[in-house]
Amino acid sequence: MYHIVVNPASSSGHGKSQWDKIEPLFKKGGARYKIHYSSPYRPVEQICAELTSSGQDTDIVIIGGDGTMNAAVNGIRDFDHTRVGYIQTGSGNDLIHGLGLSKRDRKGAVEKILRGEVVRRCDIGRVTYHNRSSLIDPFTHKVTEEEDVKAYGGESGAQAEPFRLFNISAGIGFDAAVCRQSDASSFKNVLNQVHMGKLIYISEAVHMILTSPMVELKVTDSSGKETDYEKSLFAVAMNTGYEGGGFKFCPNADNTDGLLDLCAASGVTRADFFRIFPTAYNGKHLKFDGVYADRSASWRIRSEIPLWVHTDGEVYCKSSDITIDFLPQKLRLLI
Repeated sequence: MYHIVVNPASSSGHGKSQWDKIEPLFKKGGARYKIHYSSPYRPVEQICAELTSSGQDTDIVIIGGDGTMNAAVNGIRDFDHTRVGYIQTGSGNDLIHGLGLSKRDRKGAVEKILRGEVVRRCDIGRVTYHNRSSLIDPFTHKVTEEEDVKAYGGESGAQAEPFRLFNISAGIGFDAAVCRQSDASSFKNVLNQVHMGKLIYISEAVHMILTSPMVELKVTDSSGKETDYEKSLFAVAMNTGYEGGGFKFCPNADNTDGLLDLCAASGVTRADFFRIFPTAYNGKHLKFDGVYADRSASWRIRSEIPLWVHTDGEVYCKSSDITIDFLPQKLRLLI
């Protein structure tokens, strides 16, 4: 039995009609399946949590975009007994590209899924927030709380440190701010309806280059080596090669090697950033002075002030102290 989780809000609100085109492929393959449509009252994360809490082997097929897959991985409660299929219907294609698959080959994707074989075991990224502020309501995209608990753990009975999982990347600073401002924009849905949603990200990217704070970032790798990135706009740790609709900040990232590729800048002026940023689409930004790449099993990133943090482009809060690493479990994919 396949549990098919459909996000009707994906593909600029055309997720249901996209599924209607895909369903005949499952019927033709003779598959037994049950459809679960997400909604604001029963989101993808909740559906996946309910389906994977029994301790039994479960096959889930996600119909949606990168954000839907992010919600799914955050909802799964038992990775060892869960196998996941994925058919891209969203506007972002970063995960599919990172897996080396084609968005258009839905027939091939369904055929792979119905074979019922785990094709790959992928690393699952995790961001742990050592402090948080400016929490965002995921449905309204409004800031619901200006301050959260400043420190977690360490004392008897203290709250465990909150975390979010990711498939693609996690970043702090500029790229997260672009995602936050785009989600809050009243024009995003309008542009999505005419398949021009990327324009809002380009517009906000220009805005954020001009206005994002340039701060010192202290970055510590898994060996304990600390690096200071001065006057930095952002740092991003990538599990796959693409983020933000095709930008290759870490073109060699591999989500099966147990390592997170980091990209950060130091001492780059705003004018330089305008010149460098477009080249990241082809992964050629690393040739510029002041742009650095590194690789480690984990990263701790501390900033002078709280900055927006994203996981797969989803923004929930600001933080000035995060750790990015992996879960010990793997995501078992049927594609």
